[in-house]
Amino acid sequence: MDFSPDFQGRNGKADPFEKQGREGASRDTIRNKKQWTKVGSVPQGVVIRAGGLACQRGFRNEITDERRFMTHYLVVTAIGTDRPGIVNEVTRHVSGCGCNIVDSRLGIFGNEFTFIMLLSGDWNSMMQLEISLPLRSQEWDLITMMKRTERHQSLQYDIRASADLLIRDEPGIVSQCTQFFSEHGWNIQAMQSMTLEQQPFNLLKISFQLNLAREGEVEGSQTAFAEFCRQLGAESFEFIVNRKHA
Repeated sequence: MDFSPDFQGRNGKADPFEKQGREGASRDTIRNKKQWTKVGSVPQGVVIRAGGLACQRGFRNEITDERRFMTHYLVVTAIGTDRPGIVNEVTRHVSGCGCNIVDSRLGIFGNEFTFIMLLSGDWNSMMQLEISLPLRSQEWDLITMMKRTERHQSLQYDIRASADLLIRDEPGIVSQCTQFFSEHGWNIQAMQSMTLEQQPFNLLKISFQLNLAREGEVEGSQTAFAEFCRQLGAESFEFIVNRKHA
């Protein structure tokens, strides 16, 4: 790093260092470098050159050392034709970039697989993955999406519930169920549905994991869910409430 004084000064006058010559000025400048570091400032007219870039006083590097060594989080979704070994190739590349797989979900839909991961790592690892994964995805014939996120902070709910129903498979059933829970104040934490192919018609099995913050709505929700399922003509249904114990 080269500390070079501006010999013209701010008003066009010769700098006092000029009397000593450039070599003497450089020695004096370097001798005072430690003092500048302590007070956190650089005298007017001094230009700091680092790595070939001139950085004048007041310039702040956007990527600080503290940020570089923080733990960052990234959500990655990969979609592509299911084939043996594809999940291994993705996870090996993630690990090779220095990222850790915190959580993951894998599902097969038709002939396609969907792989969702929550990754953690330092700034360099995340940048390496964000740059390299789209290129590797083209080689693997995958569609990938990435989004930075924060560490998940679970909301504290006093009441949890699970709801299951088996019903004739028709368009709009899942939408009606999610609308019902939304209207009754339930937060859907997880949902899974599966079509059971059989004669004379297919059945749809749906399971929900729910959270509720308001105690007073529990009993009403159980009664309303039973009535809702009967109106839909469900083959069977179940609503189980789990209260948090103090």
